[in-house]
Amino acid sequence: MIGFILFFIVSSFHYIALTQLHRRLTGAALPGNFHVVGGITGAGFAHIFEALIYSFGFRVAAVLNLGGFQGQTRPFDFMDIFYFSLVNFTSLGLGDIYPTGHLRFLAGLESLNGFLLISCSASLIFLLMRDAVQSP
Repeated sequence: MIGFILFFIVSSFHYIALTQLHRRLTGAALPGNFHVVGGITGAGFAHIFEALIYSFGFRVAAVLNLGGFQGQTRPFDFMDIFYFSLVNFTSLGLGDIYPTGHLRFLAGLESLNGFLLISCSASLIFLLMRDAVQSP
């Protein structure tokens, strides 16, 4: 249930973030290349924040004894969980830290959600680049 709630919250946040980003960038009197850079930067910050949201979800799930993490000898701190979440969200999947128990399912949902949302961001950046190239 935690996974589906996070999926909904993060997807909703991303929709709002991209909608506001597009509205502000296309409404601003800036050269086209600034629109593109603003889109890339804004989408990047949105993705980092979304991975952070998943990090809190992983932490809550771990506290509820739904699973944990393995792959290191030292105890895991929040930065380790955030690192795992960011790697997982981007589908990079380095594998030096990996979830156990029910957190494996949450990790799969995060990876799927990240892939979909990164694709949405790529679409926005493509539109901004197209408009920048076509503008005089």
